Amino acid sequence: MLKRIIQLALLSCLFHAPAPGQTIFKFNQYDIIYSGDFMPVVTLYASYQINKTFGVASYFYVNGYAKNSWGEGLIGPLVTPVQGITIGFLGGYQTNETELWRISPLLILSYNQWSFFGAFEFGGKRYRWDCMGFYSVKSFKFGAEFIRFYQMYTAGPRVEFTFFKKQPITVFYTALWDWTYGKYSSMFGIYTIFGPFGKQKPLDD
Repeated sequence: MLKRIIQLALLSCLFHAPAPGQTIFKFNQYDIIYSGDFMPVVTLYASYQINKTFGVASYFYVNGYAKNSWGEGLIGPLVTPVQGITIGFLGGYQTNETELWRISPLLILSYNQWSFFGAFEFGGKRYRWDCMGFYSVKSFKFGAEFIRFYQMYTAGPRVEFTFFKKQPITVFYTALWDWTYGKYSSMFGIYTIFGPFGKQKPLDD
């Protein structure tokens, strides 16, 4: 089943692109330290923008935590009714859960230096919400992140720093407080965005 999920993600990997006819891929690797445990995670999130209103996105997630590994592969439409607001609905499969299916509504907002991303995943017992908002200042993004995982709720500040102009690479750190169980947690990682790929503007335009 994990092989099928990987195939689905790699064949249909399509993240929010800046212009019609273009595709962007975002590769993200991060690690979570919680109650003495180390949890590595890899994600691939991408989209193909069909036109100014409609696009297609997919999301691939693998948790390498030895005590409870898990993966998912999702795909679905994106709709941008007005500039700065994008709504999505992804569906697909997952491993190591009571249900094979999984769904995830998405909300992406942007206005000048402000931005927000929210994913709300359902399927089996593994509820997973991830919401983050930022204010961008040059190479830095300052904000906060809220995560629900099963019945655990955590939140805390998040900071990102981007370097290299030709192929931007971003490192980030989130300090989280789990108010369900009264514990601190840390999340740190690195991601890069490849693209856009696709239609290019003619040289004589």
